[in-house]
Amino acid sequence: MKDHQVIIGTRHDTTCARELASTVAAIFTRHGFEVHDNVSGYAGGNIVTTYGQPGTRRVHALQLEVNASLLMTTGREEFIAQVSRGEIPEKSEANIARVRACLREVLAALPAVLATVCEPSA
Repeated sequence: MKDHQVIIGTRHDTTCARELASTVAAIFTRHGFEVHDNVSGYAGGNIVTTYGQPGTRRVHALQLEVNASLLMTTGREEFIAQVSRGEIPEKSEANIARVRACLREVLAALPAVLATVCEPSA
């Protein structure tokens, strides 16, 4: 993930309605995260590709990647050194709380967004 904080993968808008991915992105952005979509290597894996069929089955799937470095207080090298010494690295409780808040908002927003993108065609 390099320097990316949050990546939303939708196999380039084939596994999920754009409105749904945009809603997720807006929520994470509002909480101060830098959000990217469909970054090479993180555009959505096998599960997203297999199950995300919004056009034919009305099933939307996206892959949400959160950079692990956001969840700890040390850099990568220090994290590895601490684990190697058998220590438990300190968590970044503030960022973990932010991610949890985002996920709660995403879950709360899903019914309204899905109602607009999953309306049966006449």
